[in-house]
Amino acid sequence: MEVFFNLILVFVVILILLRLKVSLGVTLTLAGGILGLISKVEASRLFILIFDTLFDKYTLELMLVLYLIPILEIIMRRSGIFDRMIDSICFFIRDVRIVTIFFPIFLGMLPSAGGARFSAPLTGEVSKDLNISSTKKSFINYWFRHIWEPVFPLYPGIILAAFISNVPLGEISKFQVWYPLFMLVGGWFVAFKNVPKVLKDKQDSKLTKERLVPLVEGGFPILFLLISILFFKFNLIISLIIVIVSLIFIYRFSFKNIISFLKESFSFQIIFLIFGVMYFKNVLELSNAIIELKNFFSIIKLNNLIILFFMPFLVGILTGVVQAFVGITFPLILPLITSNGVVNLHYLSFAFISGYAGVLLSPVHLCYLLTCEYFGVEITDVYPYLLILTPFLPLIGILIIILQYLC
Repeated sequence: MEVFFNLILVFVVILILLRLKVSLGVTLTLAGGILGLISKVEASRLFILIFDTLFDKYTLELMLVLYLIPILEIIMRRSGIFDRMIDSICFFIRDVRIVTIFFPIFLGMLPSAGGARFSAPLTGEVSKDLNISSTKKSFINYWFRHIWEPVFPLYPGIILAAFISNVPLGEISKFQVWYPLFMLVGGWFVAFKNVPKVLKDKQDSKLTKERLVPLVEGGFPILFLLISILFFKFNLIISLIIVIVSLIFIYRFSFKNIISFLKESFSFQIIFLIFGVMYFKNVLELSNAIIELKNFFSIIKLNNLIILFFMPFLVGILTGVVQAFVGITFPLILPLITSNGVVNLHYLSFAFISGYAGVLLSPVHLCYLLTCEYFGVEITDVYPYLLILTPFLPLIGILIIILQYLC
């Protein structure tokens, strides 16, 4: 019970600090330290963990990725690729609202940490013609990027769920196909309610070479990243460097331009934000807070459906990582949903989508933080939109379970 109240206290501290306009990186670092101290972790271990986090391979790789992505964005913007590609897409899809959600949905097939930072400038560029706020742009970029994760077989979370439960990956995807459909339709309703249709002018109705070339030109960096990572298993850093170097040569940017790009892309605020997220997660592990929470649920006697919801949901909202709630909670809940060696896929899917709802609402979800950072909005500002839709995800899971018994 103590760990439950400790985690609630830490989240209250996070909300207070954010309200006081303390930066996210500082907030999460302080929250991690407070959690460690009230969990009786030695101060010296928390201090050492600062350096362990800072020099951790994953942390450094993530920092480098989120340094390279803005460089690529600047190159594409300065070369005019963004404008030409958007104009060409609007030739085929005239409704600006559809084009606005196209980029986060398309780039959402790239299962990389912080990938929302790549789709954010495209979302922002296209939506200039729409009368919508930066807060709603943040919602669009974040929400539509994440519609694939419950079903796309290249996301590590669903792969891990299939591995732990010993259920074919395709079977889990089949049971969860309703969720991305709901996220697409529901997201459209929330994003564009009372937003009138805006059509791009068609100056020339003929399909010409001039219309196709910008699509190839702008699609090359995106498709190369998707293909190299998804099919050839390239490291994201290597793929980004290849694309960046190629574009520098293609557009013949000067050495002075390159130095300018390198300087403009560096953001100490983003670096510290990544450190804060990783430090907070490492303190969660060091303090055994998640394990204690898991033990707490195993001791108290609750209905299985309540456990299947709350355990993944809480771990998801605490960590903001799908693999975390799957890896931590699924081994425990598996006996609850297995009968005669057969896993009940309806319950398995419900547990997954409950955890995923927590991940979507997590204040430490990196994609969420980076999206809000890019559009210059407070993370609390986007929650009203998220809270309209996210609760429906586990409710749909419950409805599917009810229909199972009725049919």
